[in-house]
Amino acid sequence: MHRMNRSLLATILVGALVVAGCSSTDDAANDGPTSTRAESTTTSVPAPPELPALRAIRGDQPRIVDDQDRQVILRGANVNSLGDYYQGDPDAVPVVPVTDADWADMAAHGFNVVRLLVSWSKLEPERGTFDEEYLATVADAIDAAAAHGIYSVVDMHQDAWGKYIASPAGETCPDGGDPAIGWDGAPEWATLTDGASTCTFGSRETSRAVINAWDSFYANRDGIMDELVRTWAFVVGGLGNRPSIAGYDLLNEPNVGSGATPATDQLGRFYDQAITAIRAAEEPLGVDRIVFFEFTVAGQPVPNDFTADDNIVFAPHHYGESIGAIPIEGLFDYLASLAAGYRTALWVGEYGFFEDTDAAGAKLERYAAKEDALVTAGDAWWQWRQACGDPHSVGRPGGTSDPVQIHLQTNRCPGDVNGGVNPRWKCLWRPYPRATAGVITSLDASCDGALDYRASTPTPGTIEIWSPGVADRQPTVAGEGISDIDIAAVAGGFVVSATATGDYHVVLSPS
Repeated sequence: MHRMNRSLLATILVGALVVAGCSSTDDAANDGPTSTRAESTTTSVPAPPELPALRAIRGDQPRIVDDQDRQVILRGANVNSLGDYYQGDPDAVPVVPVTDADWADMAAHGFNVVRLLVSWSKLEPERGTFDEEYLATVADAIDAAAAHGIYSVVDMHQDAWGKYIASPAGETCPDGGDPAIGWDGAPEWATLTDGASTCTFGSRETSRAVINAWDSFYANRDGIMDELVRTWAFVVGGLGNRPSIAGYDLLNEPNVGSGATPATDQLGRFYDQAITAIRAAEEPLGVDRIVFFEFTVAGQPVPNDFTADDNIVFAPHHYGESIGAIPIEGLFDYLASLAAGYRTALWVGEYGFFEDTDAAGAKLERYAAKEDALVTAGDAWWQWRQACGDPHSVGRPGGTSDPVQIHLQTNRCPGDVNGGVNPRWKCLWRPYPRATAGVITSLDASCDGALDYRASTPTPGTIEIWSPGVADRQPTVAGEGISDIDIAAVAGGFVVSATATGDYHVVLSPS
């Protein structure tokens, strides 16, 4: 998520550090869709091992916990292989498949979560017709990840509204404007622009067509907001009671349309309605998954009281010193202050650096140190691998990818030649407590493999720590209030387990 299309976000977020925006509009009458659905074909996969179900705690000590009430940290990556992206280069595909080798590689780097992108345009390609075959593909990916001990956050992804706001061939833009490449998100029938210009002015979000599409959404024009709420009910009901679903990210990087304050109020309204629909769909399944929610692409938060639901987590994106000059530590403090206002845990749904340089590695070290000091609920790097034909890679109508795409893995173009995980990002697989009894009070981890954390538990419980390394170099574990220590070698490192009691202290040192 780099290149020029991100520049506006960096500019506006500077203002968001100073001022954070908090009406109703007429809803179009709509009786809703019929119940027609596409025929489904489900791939049979072995039953994955069950991961403990997760939930969020909202309040003075907000956190994510498992079924043993252990505090959980979720660290991993974004995977967009199931996204429905515009293809701007006919010779390059927009996504590359995610394979079992990918899931194994993620697990070997200590990841225990993936933010799995799905597209409204694939879920409901025609109004009222939900594609069960596509949802079965999503379910297969969730199960494949779970087989490697990886949770999934199902993300309703969009960028610049959707793939149907691309400039027609030969469109001439006024001075300062550029033709737009298409992106991903809404289906064509929900793209209501009134024929406005698709020309952009410094960012993919600035075209009048994109702004009109978002204004239509917030006004619930022709019931399109209601329809996305129904789509969430379809997704939740269809995915069933899989405990490996950590939760649902309601909408990626929503724009504000024409006005920030009315948009954030209406965005909060959408969030509340989507949460209500999700809970209704979960009730017959006997589950209650975490709902992750974001602020706008320009950094404005929804009102603190947008929902009374307790099982929610604030999941903004952090691109400080990545696509702009906003300090890493300052942006983290801003995000933490918003989470405190919501009384929720903070989980960063996207972040990343896109240059294979020493400076980028040093920035990641600072990011990691600040994240640990705040004891966040974790994060997901953008992204696992970026295809040569991804709109982020192509950049503009008629464009082609740079020779190398630098993400968590490198990808060489043309041809999508996988260069593997870049060792520059070793801070991503630093040690961390995946699940720990009670509540963490301090956390410090080095990118070279050391870990020092303190926690407190009212009753004895267990801990599980990820430690990177190789099998013949077992780490040492010491501390106070811990016993029954076991160190098991796994692919890419070690899993440390122990029993913890009272106020305890864990110190892990690499060999």
